[in-house]
Amino acid sequence: MISSRYAHLFLGLMILFGISSIITHTTPFDKTTENLKRFCYVDYVMKMPLFSQNTRELDYYREKYKEKLDVLINGVLDNDKKEEVQAYFMENGFLYDSWQENERHSYLLAKIIEKGVHQGGAPDEVRFDYLILGEKKIVPFSEYLEGRGARVFVSAGEKAIYLHKDSLEPILRWYFESLWDTEPKESYHFHGDSFSYSLYRDLQGICEGIFVKRYYMDRRRAKETFVEEGFKVFLPCLLGMGARMAADRNNNFPPDYQYLRACLTGLSLNPNHTMFYILKRARINASSPIARKGWKAFSQRLQLTYPDQITLEQISEMSQDIFRSLEESR
Repeated sequence: MISSRYAHLFLGLMILFGISSIITHTTPFDKTTENLKRFCYVDYVMKMPLFSQNTRELDYYREKYKEKLDVLINGVLDNDKKEEVQAYFMENGFLYDSWQENERHSYLLAKIIEKGVHQGGAPDEVRFDYLILGEKKIVPFSEYLEGRGARVFVSAGEKAIYLHKDSLEPILRWYFESLWDTEPKESYHFHGDSFSYSLYRDLQGICEGIFVKRYYMDRRRAKETFVEEGFKVFLPCLLGMGARMAADRNNNFPPDYQYLRACLTGLSLNPNHTMFYILKRARINASSPIARKGWKAFSQRLQLTYPDQITLEQISEMSQDIFRSLEESR
Protein backbone atom coordinates (compact mmCIF):
# COMPACT_ATOMS: atom_id res chain seq x y z
CA MET A 1 0.00 0.00 0.00
CA ILE A 2 2.84 2.39 0.92
CA SER A 3 4.66 1.59 -2.32
CA SER A 4 1.47 2.24 -4.27
CA ARG A 5 1.09 5.65 -2.62
CA TYR A 6 4.65 6.63 -3.49
CA ALA A 7 4.15 5.44 -7.05
CA HIS A 8 1.03 7.55 -7.44
CA LEU A 9 2.75 10.56 -5.84
CA PHE A 10 5.76 10.14 -8.15
CA LEU A 11 3.48 9.78 -11.18
CA GLY A 12 1.49 12.89 -10.17
CA LEU A 13 4.68 14.92 -9.72
CA MET A 14 5.96 13.80 -13.12
CA ILE A 15 2.68 14.81 -14.83
CA LEU A 16 2.75 18.18 -13.04
CA PHE A 17 6.37 18.70 -14.08
CA GLY A 18 5.54 17.78 -17.67
CA ILE A 19 2.59 20.19 -17.85
CA SER A 20 4.61 23.04 -16.31
CA SER A 21 7.49 22.35 -18.74
CA ILE A 22 5.12 22.56 -21.72
CA ILE A 23 3.60 25.81 -20.44
CA THR A 24 6.94 27.50 -19.62
CA HIS A 25 8.99 26.06 -22.48
CA THR A 26 10.54 28.66 -24.74
CA THR A 27 12.15 27.82 -28.07
CA PRO A 28 15.41 29.38 -29.32
CA PHE A 29 13.28 31.51 -31.66
CA ASP A 30 11.18 32.78 -28.70
CA LYS A 31 14.35 33.69 -26.78
CA THR A 32 15.82 35.45 -29.82
CA THR A 33 12.61 37.42 -30.36
CA GLU A 34 12.42 38.45 -26.70
CA ASN A 35 16.02 39.68 -26.61
CA LEU A 36 15.60 41.53 -29.89
CA LYS A 37 12.49 43.25 -28.48
CA ARG A 38 14.37 44.29 -25.33
CA PHE A 39 17.35 45.56 -27.32
CA CYS A 40 15.17 47.65 -29.67
CA TYR A 41 12.99 49.17 -26.95
CA VAL A 42 16.02 50.09 -24.80
CA ASP A 43 17.46 51.71 -27.92
CA TYR A 44 14.21 53.71 -28.27
CA VAL A 45 14.27 54.81 -24.62
CA MET A 46 17.83 56.07 -25.02
CA LYS A 47 16.61 58.46 -27.72
CA MET A 48 14.01 60.06 -25.47
CA PRO A 49 15.05 63.30 -23.73
CA LEU A 50 13.51 62.25 -20.40
CA PHE A 51 15.99 59.41 -20.05
CA SER A 52 19.13 61.13 -21.32
CA GLN A 53 20.57 61.26 -17.77
CA ASN A 54 20.42 57.44 -17.58
CA THR A 55 22.23 56.86 -20.86
CA ARG A 56 25.13 54.94 -19.28
CA GLU A 57 22.84 52.47 -17.47
CA LEU A 58 20.60 52.04 -20.53
CA ASP A 59 23.60 51.50 -22.76
CA TYR A 60 24.77 48.75 -20.38
CA TYR A 61 21.46 46.88 -20.75
CA ARG A 62 21.41 47.41 -24.50
CA GLU A 63 24.86 45.82 -24.79
CA LYS A 64 23.76 42.93 -22.56
CA TYR A 65 20.77 42.20 -24.83
CA LYS A 66 23.08 42.50 -27.84
CA GLU A 67 25.46 39.95 -26.28
CA LYS A 68 22.57 37.54 -25.58
CA LEU A 69 21.40 37.93 -29.17
CA ASP A 70 24.87 37.15 -30.48
CA VAL A 71 25.04 34.00 -28.33
CA LEU A 72 21.57 32.81 -29.38
CA ILE A 73 22.18 33.23 -33.10
CA ASN A 74 25.85 32.20 -33.09
CA GLY A 75 26.44 29.95 -36.09
CA VAL A 76 22.95 30.65 -37.42
CA LEU A 77 23.26 34.16 -38.85
CA ASP A 78 25.18 37.43 -38.63
CA ASN A 79 23.25 39.90 -36.47
CA ASP A 80 24.91 42.84 -38.22
CA LYS A 81 23.60 41.77 -41.64
CA LYS A 82 20.01 42.91 -42.02
CA GLU A 83 19.25 40.50 -44.90
CA GLU A 84 20.24 37.47 -42.80
CA VAL A 85 18.14 38.61 -39.83
CA GLN A 86 15.16 39.21 -42.14
CA ALA A 87 15.52 35.75 -43.70
CA TYR A 88 15.69 34.15 -40.23
CA PHE A 89 12.45 35.77 -39.09
CA MET A 90 10.77 35.22 -42.45
CA GLU A 91 11.35 31.47 -42.08
CA ASN A 92 9.45 31.68 -38.79
CA GLY A 93 6.55 33.69 -40.26
CA PHE A 94 7.63 37.17 -39.16
CA LEU A 95 8.75 40.32 -40.90
CA TYR A 96 11.76 42.17 -39.49
CA ASP A 97 12.85 45.55 -40.81
CA SER A 98 14.94 48.52 -39.68
CA TRP A 99 15.56 51.96 -41.15
CA GLN A 100 16.42 55.58 -40.34
CA GLU A 101 13.35 57.63 -39.36
CA ASN A 102 13.73 61.34 -38.54
CA GLU A 103 17.41 60.83 -37.68
CA ARG A 104 16.54 57.94 -35.37
CA HIS A 105 16.83 54.22 -35.92
CA SER A 106 13.44 52.53 -36.24
CA TYR A 107 12.55 48.83 -36.03
CA LEU A 108 9.58 46.67 -37.00
CA LEU A 109 8.76 43.07 -36.10
CA ALA A 110 5.30 41.72 -36.94
CA LYS A 111 3.56 38.46 -37.78
CA ILE A 112 3.03 37.91 -41.51
CA ILE A 113 -0.66 37.15 -42.09
CA GLU A 114 -0.52 36.88 -45.86
CA LYS A 115 1.83 37.39 -48.81
CA GLY A 116 0.69 38.46 -52.24
CA VAL A 117 1.37 40.22 -55.53
CA HIS A 118 -0.90 43.01 -56.71
CA GLN A 119 -1.18 44.85 -59.99
CA GLY A 120 -3.14 48.08 -60.03
CA GLY A 121 -3.24 51.66 -61.21
CA ALA A 122 -1.62 54.61 -59.47
CA PRO A 123 -2.82 55.85 -62.07
CA ASP A 124 -0.35 53.90 -64.27
CA GLU A 125 -0.29 50.15 -63.87
CA VAL A 126 2.21 49.03 -61.24
CA ARG A 127 2.96 45.52 -59.99
CA PHE A 128 4.29 45.02 -56.46
CA ASP A 129 4.75 42.45 -53.70
CA TYR A 130 2.88 43.06 -50.47
CA LEU A 131 2.74 41.61 -46.96
CA ILE A 132 -0.31 41.84 -44.71
CA LEU A 133 1.04 42.25 -41.18
CA GLY A 134 -0.63 41.36 -37.90
CA GLU A 135 0.06 42.67 -34.41
CA LYS A 136 3.53 44.16 -34.03
CA LYS A 137 5.98 42.82 -31.46
CA ILE A 138 8.24 45.81 -32.16
CA VAL A 139 6.63 49.03 -33.39
CA PRO A 140 8.43 51.79 -35.36
CA PHE A 141 9.84 54.62 -33.27
CA SER A 142 7.11 57.12 -34.22
CA GLU A 143 4.41 54.71 -33.05
CA TYR A 144 6.35 53.99 -29.85
CA LEU A 145 6.71 57.72 -29.19
CA GLU A 146 3.19 58.88 -30.06
CA GLY A 147 1.12 55.75 -29.47
CA ARG A 148 -1.88 54.75 -31.58
CA GLY A 149 -2.16 58.27 -32.98
CA ALA A 150 0.91 57.54 -35.11
CA ARG A 151 -0.44 54.32 -36.62
CA VAL A 152 -0.19 53.96 -40.39
CA PHE A 153 -2.14 51.77 -42.77
CA VAL A 154 0.58 51.18 -45.37
CA SER A 155 4.35 51.55 -45.44
CA ALA A 156 7.09 50.76 -47.92
CA GLY A 157 9.85 48.26 -47.30
CA GLU A 158 12.82 47.68 -49.58
CA LYS A 159 11.30 44.63 -51.27
CA ALA A 160 7.57 44.80 -50.47
CA ILE A 161 4.73 47.08 -49.42
CA TYR A 162 3.46 46.48 -45.89
CA LEU A 163 -0.30 46.56 -45.21
CA HIS A 164 -0.87 47.00 -41.47
CA LYS A 165 -3.90 44.93 -40.51
CA ASP A 166 -3.31 45.72 -36.84
CA SER A 167 -4.27 49.36 -37.51
CA LEU A 168 -7.80 48.27 -38.47
CA GLU A 169 -8.42 45.13 -36.38
CA PRO A 170 -9.01 46.96 -33.05
CA ILE A 171 -11.62 49.17 -34.75
CA LEU A 172 -13.46 46.14 -36.13
CA ARG A 173 -13.30 44.33 -32.79
CA TRP A 174 -14.61 47.39 -30.95
CA TYR A 175 -17.50 47.71 -33.41
CA PHE A 176 -18.35 44.02 -33.03
CA GLU A 177 -18.36 44.25 -29.22
CA SER A 178 -20.57 47.34 -29.30
CA LEU A 179 -23.21 45.48 -31.33
CA TRP A 180 -23.17 41.79 -30.41
CA ASP A 181 -25.09 42.01 -27.12
CA THR A 182 -27.51 44.76 -28.23
CA GLU A 183 -29.00 42.56 -30.98
CA PRO A 184 -29.64 45.43 -33.44
CA LYS A 185 -32.51 45.06 -35.92
CA GLU A 186 -32.99 48.39 -37.70
CA SER A 187 -30.34 50.39 -39.57
CA TYR A 188 -30.32 53.17 -36.98
CA HIS A 189 -29.32 50.65 -34.29
CA PHE A 190 -25.92 50.32 -35.96
CA HIS A 191 -24.71 53.89 -35.57
CA GLY A 192 -24.72 56.37 -32.72
CA ASP A 193 -22.10 58.78 -34.06
CA SER A 194 -20.34 59.72 -37.31
CA PHE A 195 -17.62 57.10 -36.88
CA SER A 196 -19.93 54.11 -36.31
CA TYR A 197 -22.15 55.41 -39.12
CA SER A 198 -19.16 55.35 -41.48
CA LEU A 199 -18.43 51.77 -40.41
CA TYR A 200 -22.05 50.76 -40.99
CA ARG A 201 -22.07 52.23 -44.50
CA ASP A 202 -18.99 50.19 -45.43
CA LEU A 203 -19.98 46.99 -43.60
CA GLN A 204 -23.74 46.97 -44.07
CA GLY A 205 -23.94 43.52 -45.67
CA ILE A 206 -21.65 41.96 -43.08
CA CYS A 207 -23.59 43.59 -40.23
CA GLU A 208 -26.83 42.18 -41.61
CA GLY A 209 -25.48 38.62 -41.66
CA ILE A 210 -23.69 38.69 -38.30
CA PHE A 211 -26.03 40.71 -36.09
CA VAL A 212 -29.53 40.44 -37.64
CA LYS A 213 -29.66 37.04 -39.32
CA ARG A 214 -27.24 35.61 -36.74
CA TYR A 215 -25.50 33.16 -39.06
CA TYR A 216 -23.05 32.46 -36.21
CA MET A 217 -24.39 31.80 -32.72
CA ASP A 218 -20.93 31.30 -31.23
CA ARG A 219 -19.50 34.69 -30.17
CA ARG A 220 -15.84 33.84 -30.83
CA ARG A 221 -16.48 32.50 -34.32
CA ALA A 222 -18.79 35.43 -35.11
CA LYS A 223 -16.11 37.94 -34.08
CA GLU A 224 -13.40 36.21 -36.13
CA THR A 225 -15.67 36.18 -39.19
CA PHE A 226 -16.65 39.82 -38.71
CA VAL A 227 -13.01 40.95 -38.45
CA GLU A 228 -11.86 38.89 -41.44
CA GLU A 229 -14.77 39.86 -43.70
CA GLY A 230 -14.56 43.48 -42.54
CA PHE A 231 -10.88 43.67 -43.38
CA LYS A 232 -11.62 42.46 -46.91
CA VAL A 233 -13.82 45.54 -47.37
CA PHE A 234 -10.88 47.82 -46.54
CA LEU A 235 -8.28 45.83 -48.49
CA PRO A 236 -8.91 47.41 -51.95
CA CYS A 237 -8.27 50.87 -50.49
CA LEU A 238 -5.07 49.64 -48.80
CA LEU A 239 -3.88 48.07 -52.05
CA GLY A 240 -4.58 51.35 -53.85
CA MET A 241 -2.38 53.09 -51.27
CA GLY A 242 0.27 50.43 -51.76
CA ALA A 243 0.22 50.92 -55.54
CA ARG A 244 1.06 54.60 -55.11
CA MET A 245 3.83 53.82 -52.63
CA ALA A 246 5.30 51.29 -55.05
CA ALA A 247 5.12 53.81 -57.92
CA ASP A 248 6.80 56.51 -55.76
CA ARG A 249 9.49 54.19 -54.42
CA ASN A 250 12.36 55.90 -56.29
CA ASN A 251 11.05 59.49 -56.30
CA ASN A 252 12.83 60.58 -53.09
CA PHE A 253 9.72 62.28 -51.69
CA PRO A 254 9.67 63.14 -47.96
CA PRO A 255 8.10 60.18 -46.10
CA ASP A 256 5.12 62.21 -44.85
CA TYR A 257 4.38 63.49 -48.38
CA GLN A 258 4.74 59.97 -49.78
CA TYR A 259 2.19 58.71 -47.24
CA LEU A 260 -0.22 61.55 -48.10
CA ARG A 261 0.03 60.70 -51.80
CA ALA A 262 -0.68 57.05 -50.97
CA CYS A 263 -3.77 57.91 -48.89
CA LEU A 264 -5.17 60.22 -51.57
CA THR A 265 -4.59 57.60 -54.26
CA GLY A 266 -6.22 54.81 -52.25
CA LEU A 267 -9.31 56.92 -51.58
CA SER A 268 -9.55 58.06 -55.20
CA LEU A 269 -9.26 54.54 -56.66
CA ASN A 270 -11.21 52.63 -53.96
CA PRO A 271 -13.07 55.16 -51.77
CA ASN A 272 -14.12 54.04 -48.32
CA HIS A 273 -16.21 55.92 -45.74
CA THR A 274 -14.33 54.62 -42.70
CA MET A 275 -10.84 55.26 -44.07
CA PHE A 276 -11.95 58.75 -45.06
CA TYR A 277 -13.28 59.42 -41.56
CA ILE A 278 -10.15 58.09 -39.80
CA LEU A 279 -7.70 60.01 -42.00
CA LYS A 280 -9.75 63.18 -41.75
CA ARG A 281 -9.39 63.12 -37.95
CA ALA A 282 -5.92 61.62 -37.67
CA ARG A 283 -3.26 63.57 -35.77
CA ILE A 284 -0.65 63.45 -38.52
CA ASN A 285 2.46 65.50 -37.70
CA ALA A 286 3.69 66.39 -41.18
CA SER A 287 7.14 68.01 -41.23
CA SER A 288 7.37 68.92 -44.93
CA PRO A 289 5.42 72.04 -46.07
CA ILE A 290 3.78 70.27 -49.01
CA ALA A 291 2.46 67.47 -46.76
CA ARG A 292 1.10 70.00 -44.26
CA LYS A 293 -0.63 71.83 -47.10
CA GLY A 294 -2.17 68.61 -48.39
CA TRP A 295 -3.47 67.37 -45.02
CA LYS A 296 -4.92 70.81 -44.28
CA ALA A 297 -6.82 70.78 -47.58
CA PHE A 298 -7.97 67.21 -46.88
CA SER A 299 -9.32 68.05 -43.41
CA GLN A 300 -11.22 71.09 -44.69
CA ARG A 301 -12.93 69.48 -47.67
CA LEU A 302 -16.50 68.22 -47.07
CA GLN A 303 -16.22 69.55 -43.52
CA LEU A 304 -19.71 71.06 -43.44
CA THR A 305 -21.36 68.13 -45.23
CA TYR A 306 -23.44 65.79 -43.08
CA PRO A 307 -21.93 62.25 -42.95
CA ASP A 308 -25.04 60.68 -44.47
CA GLN A 309 -24.73 63.02 -47.48
CA ILE A 310 -21.09 62.20 -48.26
CA THR A 311 -20.90 59.72 -51.13
CA LEU A 312 -18.07 57.49 -52.29
CA GLU A 313 -17.98 59.47 -55.54
CA GLN A 314 -17.40 62.70 -53.57
CA ILE A 315 -14.57 61.11 -51.59
CA SER A 316 -12.94 59.90 -54.81
CA GLU A 317 -13.29 63.24 -56.63
CA MET A 318 -12.06 65.25 -53.63
CA SER A 319 -8.97 63.04 -53.27
CA GLN A 320 -8.18 63.38 -56.97
CA ASP A 321 -8.57 67.18 -56.83
CA ILE A 322 -6.20 67.56 -53.87
CA PHE A 323 -3.67 65.21 -55.46
CA ARG A 324 -3.70 67.21 -58.71
CA SER A 325 -3.34 70.55 -56.92
CA LEU A 326 -0.33 69.23 -54.98
CA GLU A 327 1.27 67.94 -58.19
CA GLU A 328 0.81 71.31 -59.86
CA SER A 329 2.26 73.25 -56.91
CA ARG A 330 5.44 71.19 -56.64
